[in-house]
Amino acid sequence: MKILVTGPPGCGKTTLVKNVIASSKKKVGGIITEEIRCGGVRVGFKLIDLSTNSEGILSHVEQKKGPRVGKYRVNLPDLDDIGIKAIENAIEEGEVIVIDEIGPMELHSEKFIKTVEKAFDSGKDIIATIHFKSKHPFIEDLKKKSDVLYILNENNRNTIRKEIVRYLNED
Repeated sequence: MKILVTGPPGCGKTTLVKNVIASSKKKVGGIITEEIRCGGVRVGFKLIDLSTNSEGILSHVEQKKGPRVGKYRVNLPDLDDIGIKAIENAIEEGEVIVIDEIGPMELHSEKFIKTVEKAFDSGKDIIATIHFKSKHPFIEDLKKKSDVLYILNENNRNTIRKEIVRYLNED
């Protein structure tokens, strides 16, 4: 089952994915992206490898190099080193591949795009979050390859979480 989740920023996509992981009976690997906050203000995003708990910086307002996305610069070395390795490991060893998130920052890495394609072609279950407003051709292609696309909001997130857990725990 290939599941995509989208919704406006702050709607709870990452929280939903974490809750699904906690309820999964299968071996889960891949990446989670979390906000970095300083004094209550978001200043960047970090990547977390679900298998090793290794962390890296995806983007930050103080990042000196890398492609600019809004007020952030993308840290391609950490994305390639931690993010791609986590997804590749999940393809090899996991039963469910988590990719949180596929959006403008991540799409600056051709290696990331190729690894996500490999994950979607692997035959493994996938739960991935995608940027809400993106019309990027790669994201449009992933929508066509997915079995389900959920648009998350405050009113439906508990129902969606239960549905995804049911899908992923089916044999």
